[in-house]
Amino acid sequence: MFKSLLLVSVLLFGRLDPDVKVATWSVGTPDTDAYESLSFWIKDNQRAYVRYAHGKSEEDTELKWIGPDPTPGHPGFRVSMPRSGACCWVIAPDSVGIAVTDRRTNSTRTFYWEDANPSGDSTNDCAICARTEKQAQSWLRRYFLH
Repeated sequence: MFKSLLLVSVLLFGRLDPDVKVATWSVGTPDTDAYESLSFWIKDNQRAYVRYAHGKSEEDTELKWIGPDPTPGHPGFRVSMPRSGACCWVIAPDSVGIAVTDRRTNSTRTFYWEDANPSGDSTNDCAICARTEKQAQSWLRRYFLH
């Protein structure tokens, strides 16, 4: 009886796995020197972190979330590399992806949503990844713009 009650309590009040979501945008071809990606992680319905990867390397860097960008009429937020004194990037959702502006060089690049669940490939299913670009944009706006 006690085991049944414990099982029901865990199922009703606790989760066995944390609520984790991720949305990724990239530019370039994976596994090439020109590849870059930004992954936006959400844990327990809270902004967790932003990870930046580039080139052929499997390693990525956790960026520091600075806060909303004050540019009027263009909602976005700022992130920076972990190095002290590093200049920031402004990330803003737009109609075709996300615009990433380097404040140091004042150059802007567009990153496009990366579908981690290619249709017809059930072997690579990513349960925590955004299923659509619309869902990914929604998560970005909800958890990172504020």
